[in-house]
Amino acid sequence: EFNDDTIKEVLDICGQKHIKGLSILGGEPMHPKNILGTTKLSKLFKEKYPNKSLWVWTGFLFDEIKNNEILNYIDVLIDGRYKDELHDFRLKWCGSSNQRVIDVKKTLKKNKIILYEENK
Repeated sequence: EFNDDTIKEVLDICGQKHIKGLSILGGEPMHPKNILGTTKLSKLFKEKYPNKSLWVWTGFLFDEIKNNEILNYIDVLIDGRYKDELHDFRLKWCGSSNQRVIDVKKTLKKNKIILYEENK
């Protein structure tokens, strides 16, 4: 069961120095049954650890969730359903070529999809 105790436990673990961020995936974090819990966890994580990154994987497209509060807390969003026929092992953060790795902060600022680029 995902509840406040679970959120506290996740946040406590994230406080360790070697933890650089939090990844949320599995099941579907943006599903209507999960979005409130995902948003709460994301908000508390960024409040407690503003310098750590928050990545979220979802089968939904950015345009389908663009009005959700959670986007205020996410650094990188990998959107789109994984498609086995489009699987590409060369992709770094996603499994199939239809998925996008979106820099959410830049996307919200420019009001258009900006893909994430790793700092070199």
